[in-house]
Amino acid sequence: MRKGPSLAMLAPGSQVVGYTVERPLGSGGFGAVYLARCDGQPAALKLLDLARVGERVDREVSILLKLKHPNVVGILGFGLWPTASPEFAFIAMEYVEGRQLDAWASEENPSARQVARVVLDVARALEASHGAGVLHRDVKEANIMVRTSDGAAKLVDFGIGDYEGAREITSGILPPGTPQYRSPEARTHLRQNRRGPRARYEPTPSDDLWTLGLVLYGLLTAQVAFEGPEDDLRDEAVIADVPTSPREVNERVPVALSDVCMRLLEKTPATRVPSAQALRVALEEVLREADAAWDVPLCDSYSEAPATTEGNRDSHDKWLHAPRQRPRRGKRPHVVRQEEVRAHEESAPTTEHVSQTVRPAWAWAAVALAVVLVAVGALWSWRTSRVEGALPTRQEVARIGSSSQAAQAAAPPIGMEATPAVVAVPAMLPEATTVKMEKTETPTAPKSVRKGTGIMSRVIAAAVTCSALGCPGTQVRPPPPPAPCPSGAVEAMEALGIETGDFHGAQFLVERTQVIAVTDGATELRLIGKWKRMPSGTIFSGRLTVSDRVYGRFTRASIAGGESFPVCLELNAEGLVKGLERKPGDDSPTSARVFSTGEVRAVREFE
Repeated sequence: MRKGPSLAMLAPGSQVVGYTVERPLGSGGFGAVYLARCDGQPAALKLLDLARVGERVDREVSILLKLKHPNVVGILGFGLWPTASPEFAFIAMEYVEGRQLDAWASEENPSARQVARVVLDVARALEASHGAGVLHRDVKEANIMVRTSDGAAKLVDFGIGDYEGAREITSGILPPGTPQYRSPEARTHLRQNRRGPRARYEPTPSDDLWTLGLVLYGLLTAQVAFEGPEDDLRDEAVIADVPTSPREVNERVPVALSDVCMRLLEKTPATRVPSAQALRVALEEVLREADAAWDVPLCDSYSEAPATTEGNRDSHDKWLHAPRQRPRRGKRPHVVRQEEVRAHEESAPTTEHVSQTVRPAWAWAAVALAVVLVAVGALWSWRTSRVEGALPTRQEVARIGSSSQAAQAAAPPIGMEATPAVVAVPAMLPEATTVKMEKTETPTAPKSVRKGTGIMSRVIAAAVTCSALGCPGTQVRPPPPPAPCPSGAVEAMEALGIETGDFHGAQFLVERTQVIAVTDGATELRLIGKWKRMPSGTIFSGRLTVSDRVYGRFTRASIAGGESFPVCLELNAEGLVKGLERKPGDDSPTSARVFSTGEVRAVREFE
């Protein structure tokens, strides 16, 4: 057992080759990242386990040293530590105060102009990289940082990158990469060689452009171009199906920008945008022609009333064919948590000599509001009673929401104003393994209610009740507390080749990918495809906790034949965001609507 320093346990003030550690920024199965300072300058300091990352250290450093560009995160230094008996590689990188692209889009609800500028920055980064003979091979939202100070984007995480003349350090038909972002040509090659000559696929700059097209599609529509788990059906869709254009999905997307996106998603490199330089030129051109419509946020904000369809809910045909509700982005309204109310009550002054309850100012305001609303309600009732032949109250039907997985990867980080670009240099990490930030999201906006007297009666009742009882708002149960893994779980997973930080797709026990209803308590997931030596279809048993998100912890695995063993798995949304996003339609504190697929990540303890 290693006796040296632990990657995830460096205390503030620890010294690493001239860098003073301030606080941890993130950790994974093979490394940890800290905010550190050297001579007063901040840096993202990454420490990686030499015994596990091997030659990837040299490869990653070689890539970063080739790239000097304002839209590519910079390297400040590298080496081994401790000096006397090295156990870790360290890489010091530029510290970027900002957010991952998915979190930025979710919180800011950007306009088409903002999206185009961000993607233009990434195109410039790829132009510089490809010009230096470097392929990124993992372009996705989590590897693009948007700087808070000026909105500039930086491409990070060249951890599985490649460059001309580099010796390949992985085996397999496909090089390392995130499966959901594989290009049509890569998927076709895998199909042709899975049982054949097993020739290795050689990616090109066009693969990076394809993945950037998927990123752009998600930014414009808050949906993914091709939904579903990674299986033969998804392969077929990516290889053969043409996705609905962003403009058709969201009418706020300018036609010119929608066309650029669709050219990036052409099925062959010959028909795709030919180069990052060509993409840069195309984006610069459409931005020059942009008008005021490009400055309208692409999605509805949480403060806007939901888009609805007029008509009778009982008319199945009208309901079935109602237009989809535009996805929401931006800052969510603050929901007062139960623990906040409890803390307020405990801190409130009390006295035995006051016989009359002293109400806070907002309570009296609520009472006044209730009186006004009662008067308005009476006036409303009187007025409507005088209208001869008045039509029945119309019933509004909320449009069917999107089940986009892209939205699941767009939750803001918890407890952190800015997420640094700490994944800029993980070439030493295993395939598709990066250091991730835990993020959470506040609950969705409440459902719409009917117009007319229904609205008046509900508002009046709520105002009167809250003025009398001091309602704290929607109650949100806290996330599950830290807990240890079952005895033997880590060892059982490692025996199957699954190490801490590894993750794989899983699905609730439903027949197809969809939005489903879940409740607090026991549940099961099914493994999608083979995971190392764990067979496809393995059933994971555990519990869900419904809170601001739906959190899942799974402690038992059962495979065909009845064999069962302990595991320690955490349920994540796509992009390793902890917990699944709550979809609109259920604001209950003990039940929720979620997307039926997610990712399970192996952990050493439940944090």
